[in-house]
Amino acid sequence: MKKIILFGDSLFNGYHAGRDTNVITAGVQKELGANVQIINLSLSGATTAEGKKRLNLIPQDADIVVLEYGTNDMSSDWGISSIDYAKNLNYMVENIGSAKMIIAGPSYEDPNNKYIMQYYNLEDMKVYNQIAADCARKYNIPFINLIANFCPLKNLSSYYQEDGQHLTTIGNQILINLVVTAIKEKLAQI
Repeated sequence: MKKIILFGDSLFNGYHAGRDTNVITAGVQKELGANVQIINLSLSGATTAEGKKRLNLIPQDADIVVLEYGTNDMSSDWGISSIDYAKNLNYMVENIGSAKMIIAGPSYEDPNNKYIMQYYNLEDMKVYNQIAADCARKYNIPFINLIANFCPLKNLSSYYQEDGQHLTTIGNQILINLVVTAIKEKLAQI
């Protein structure tokens, strides 16, 4: 049985109505079936700074680690600098091991939502996403480009909860599909 770790923030926790849910964990598990074990070690509100401190939670025998950080890092209110984000991503890759990793870039915040956009801007989204993509390329790690997948959607706000950041049921299904596709491709290589 393959052991797959989801390691990120509230996006992987399926945050809904003020609490974490198992919607992402259960959705990925359902799509991949009984031959894999999905373990979600995500922490809502976390940046890569917190992620670095939690690396010891990842089991040594994990077959795949899907790393999803960056959304909180790029917040103008509680985030960290792009330089620190890049350093932290590289540190995590070097400590987890690139051969077993998939990197998901930061999520795309709903640009139509005035509330969430007081903490985010489109330029920073591009910068932080590029940092994640560059890190993945540097270590030859598969990259899930969440911004590229959500940005062109019609009726974009329907994929987000009222806060403009966390996903609705249909938004979560897109996330699940992207993660499952990347995991299946990675499983075919190991």
